[in-house]
Amino acid sequence: MNTLIRQFATDLQSDIKAYQDLIVLLDEQFSASVQQQTAQLSHVLEQISGQLAVIEVRRERRSQMIQTSKAADCEALMALFPAALQQACLSKWQQLGTLLRQAKQLNQRNGEFILSQQEIMQRVLFGEQDIYDPV
Repeated sequence: MNTLIRQFATDLQSDIKAYQDLIVLLDEQFSASVQQQTAQLSHVLEQISGQLAVIEVRRERRSQMIQTSKAADCEALMALFPAALQQACLSKWQQLGTLLRQAKQLNQRNGEFILSQQEIMQRVLFGEQDIYDPV
């Protein structure tokens, strides 16, 4: 159990750092999109993809820890930890949740911006679709 606890705490701290970095990358993605810097955008997208792959590995490991311990979820798993470590991990878990929500909002903003740019390009290239609809 001690190895599991150490791995969980280490992964949690690593995920906090990864999400902080991801938030910076999502801001860079938006900036590159707005400024139409395709080379920079491509570079940032590669970094985002790599970051997400590493985050996914730790998420899968957490899932395995939950299954191995027969806990219902991460909070139930942390309830098995010694009191001092439990409080520290719960605090970090909440911090991770906040970062995750922030990253999700930025990703949604970026997606909406890119979609709006695509719609504009469609109108420029192919014209308005519904200009002459019958009445």
